[in-house]
Amino acid sequence: MASSQAAAAGYVGFGSFFVERSVEDMVSDDAYEPPPPPIQLFNDPLAAEDTELGATCRQLFLIDFENWTFINHGAFGGVCRPAFAEAAAWREHCERQPLVFLDRQLFPQMVRVMRELASFMHARPQGIVMVPNATTGLNVAIQSARLQPGDALYMLNIGYGSVKKMAVAASSQAEVVYGDVTFPISGPDDILKLVERTMPPHTKMAVFDAVTSNTALVLPIQQLVQLCRSRGILVLIDAAHALGQLVIDLESLDADFYVTNCHKWLAGPRGSAVFWAHPRVKHTVRPLVVSHGSGHGFTSDFIWDGCRDYAPYLGVSAALRMWRQLGPHRCRTYMHDLVCQAATLLASAWRTTTLAPLHMCASMALVELPFKQAAAGGELQNPEEPPANSTDAKHVQELLHHEFRIECPVKCIQGRLYVRISACVYNTLHDYEKLREAILKIKIY
Repeated sequence: MASSQAAAAGYVGFGSFFVERSVEDMVSDDAYEPPPPPIQLFNDPLAAEDTELGATCRQLFLIDFENWTFINHGAFGGVCRPAFAEAAAWREHCERQPLVFLDRQLFPQMVRVMRELASFMHARPQGIVMVPNATTGLNVAIQSARLQPGDALYMLNIGYGSVKKMAVAASSQAEVVYGDVTFPISGPDDILKLVERTMPPHTKMAVFDAVTSNTALVLPIQQLVQLCRSRGILVLIDAAHALGQLVIDLESLDADFYVTNCHKWLAGPRGSAVFWAHPRVKHTVRPLVVSHGSGHGFTSDFIWDGCRDYAPYLGVSAALRMWRQLGPHRCRTYMHDLVCQAATLLASAWRTTTLAPLHMCASMALVELPFKQAAAGGELQNPEEPPANSTDAKHVQELLHHEFRIECPVKCIQGRLYVRISACVYNTLHDYEKLREAILKIKIY
């Protein structure tokens, strides 16, 4: 039987985990090197800077492209094969000896992934923690504001629906104020001027999207953050769609809180997101779930919230490697150029227009459909017709899904119907040509 001559020593950090250094030491010491991962990392040879973007990249994803025209990456993303395989490998490794993994290996590997994310987002790792989804991070940030009677929480009416509910839930004694964005708009300055005019002086926190979900607008968050900072207002950026779609530089942005998903445009495993807090506000932040790390520091508060599957967090590392190998700037440029080409193609064929100027879009855009009513067998756009509604939008989306096997959301904005198209590295212009023809075949006008 093997014996050990190691000197007796107490537990380090929190709980009864067998780690040599506390989590706070690991994440704050730049000289600390996490041990090599105990599994084989997945590097797809197709993920390379000379790989042609478009149809070739479909091999990097699990989506059933043979049977579906998939132009809705912006909904729930689509995990890339390397991240899916690496997360599965972590799950299997855990089950081979759960105590070795959970007690001794998990925290150093979590720190490794948080460092990789921090590098990708131009941030210090001490400010980054992982959460299951953007919804969790947004709840944490809004609750950290500790709204009181007389305070206001400000956001735009085009913000995400669940965030509006979070605001109401967190501000039972405070006021929620909405800036009312109406279309058409000419550019980012329209948004900035609206906020300057409508954000009340008693605002304690403002919430802005980096990329709006329903309307696919890239908001001028740098200027919005500066405006809030000049007025002493906490600012939370709901960046659910940002990671992988936009360049992120948290050091220069200077927001108070920033939340983004890993499962959308980064194509990481579902159940992975990033919550970032500026050093000036970290002391106000408390996790929604209190566990062993509570009170031991910002990273410790979040790194362990009970025994569960941590493989999605660790699998993010493979997604980051894939984008670095493909070239992040090259991919973002391809996706933006493609969505602009596609939007122009559709608007020309349908004799309509986009919801907003394409310079306000990244990898998603809204294009107006050539009819108002779908469910009632409507007509071409006509001022005398009643406005469209969400029932009409759902009807058209159902037709695209069931009759044409095209996955593309339909939105109702100010009584008009739009498709929200997404462009990922696996899409080609032919995908949107199919959408063009499908809409023209829907005999409702």
